[in-house]
Amino acid sequence: MLGATSLTDGSFVAVDIETTGCRPGSSGIIEIGAALIRAGVIVECFETLVRPDEAIPHAIQHLTGIDDDMVADAPDVASVMHKLRDFVGDAVLVAHNHRFDMGFLDFEAERAWGTSFKRPVLDTLTLARRLHPELDRHNLRVLAAYYDVDAVPNHRASADALATAQILQKMMPELANRGMATAEDVSRFCGQARQGMLASKLVIATHLPDSPGVFLFRNADNEVIYIGRAKSLRSRVRGYFYGPSDLDRPHPASEAASVDHFPCASDLDALLVESRLVARYQPKFNKDQQRGRSQVFIRLGGSAKFPALTTTNRRLRSGTIIGPLTNNWAADTLVEALRSRYGLRRCARRFGKDSVACAEGEAGRCPRPCEGAITADEYARRVEAALAVFNGGGPRFRAAMQALRERAAADLHYEEAILHRDAVRALDRTLSSLEVVRFAASELGVAIVEGRGDDIVILLVRHGRLGCVLRFDRAEVAGSEFRVSLERAVARTYSDTRLAEDPMDISPRELRDVFIIETYRRQHLPQEVLYKGDVESFIAHVATAARRATRVPRKLHAAPSGD
Repeated sequence: MLGATSLTDGSFVAVDIETTGCRPGSSGIIEIGAALIRAGVIVECFETLVRPDEAIPHAIQHLTGIDDDMVADAPDVASVMHKLRDFVGDAVLVAHNHRFDMGFLDFEAERAWGTSFKRPVLDTLTLARRLHPELDRHNLRVLAAYYDVDAVPNHRASADALATAQILQKMMPELANRGMATAEDVSRFCGQARQGMLASKLVIATHLPDSPGVFLFRNADNEVIYIGRAKSLRSRVRGYFYGPSDLDRPHPASEAASVDHFPCASDLDALLVESRLVARYQPKFNKDQQRGRSQVFIRLGGSAKFPALTTTNRRLRSGTIIGPLTNNWAADTLVEALRSRYGLRRCARRFGKDSVACAEGEAGRCPRPCEGAITADEYARRVEAALAVFNGGGPRFRAAMQALRERAAADLHYEEAILHRDAVRALDRTLSSLEVVRFAASELGVAIVEGRGDDIVILLVRHGRLGCVLRFDRAEVAGSEFRVSLERAVARTYSDTRLAEDPMDISPRELRDVFIIETYRRQHLPQEVLYKGDVESFIAHVATAARRATRVPRKLHAAPSGD
């Protein structure tokens, strides 16, 4: 077992690679360097160029000095990986920023012989940060100067691997002075004691594409335990198996046994798919995303003359309803602040001939209409002032709460100041949510058109709610069936029956969609086509936007002529 490898007598191989990019699978290795340390002495080195499947970008050529001609006759990555495995043998691998180097090496190892490299893998970057937090930077050049090693890092694999090996040599006495004797001790010191268990699961993510989408972790019982989204499914999912595994709380990668995925051509599409899947499976590691999934309304109702201001999770048909909202704390806190500020009832009980004040009234927190302590006209004036907060009067109420907070703080009434502070926060959250819902409800419809590569997605939105999702590739957009499918979807989404629905009467799932869609539109400004009732014009503009999204960019600079 490699964890038992002695720091003083064992074998370690420092490794470094140069690549054409940052993503294993879509980018390739162009150089590998390694240095073998045995019993504290560097005894052998390994270096080779590697022939990638794609051209080396100019930025990489400038950084490393490696160009396409240099690797034209180099061995392919599969043969190099077998040679590297033979060189490493039973030694413990060491890398500087191991997540990058091992990300590529493990991926190629899985393709070459079906498993990743053995663990533990030591990381001189993590070690440097823990041994010398006083340093501002911990890159190879800084550490090479700090430890005064002979090798000079220069973005070539052999030199960087040798520098990593020499830095590890200088770290060995420091590690020994801290009581570490084995590779497992060092791994635990770096917070990676269980990395072998995680690395063994890397193979379950080898099949994932280097494209955006949504992924699902399943445990050994095939239960969905975590759902996430990524711009690169392969890189994101594999990253979970390089993360810290010594946390006190459970980690999804520790329990994952398999990974499913759904490719998406749009970030908004991925957000919506993720939301639906989280709601369906309710994974144990997505608890934070499941908060705020219930609706809440602010309601003014009850007695006709003296209505009470309350919150409810149901859309009642009587009284004045404000919402739907998504934050129960904000709604409750704001209602309490409005009651206190404007002197409104705190209960919704019916009045009788012998009604007496409740505990709230006796404490002076209720205007006591049940005892005739306030007239209906005066109460109506207070209700009107409270409702005005939701219709343009928010800034004035906010200023009043802020002034009360400052006064309470100046008088050292800190608990009272906290209540006013919370009221301001609750007001901001509630009015922001209400503005989003009202804006979405006021908009008849919109088509959001986004594409990536050969794929395109069209989301038809009605009153802020997702009505239909259409997914096509470039060939389908150019075909005759595209127009037919689009016409059917538009007719179904914007039918008279559906347009006549109350735009504020929406389900919790639809409310989540509203906030996801509106937030995305404001942050990313995607290509849109507004629906204004003219079906033919709308379809024509959506079709044009779809063709534009899948159009192959023209080559701007033609090759020079031979004339």
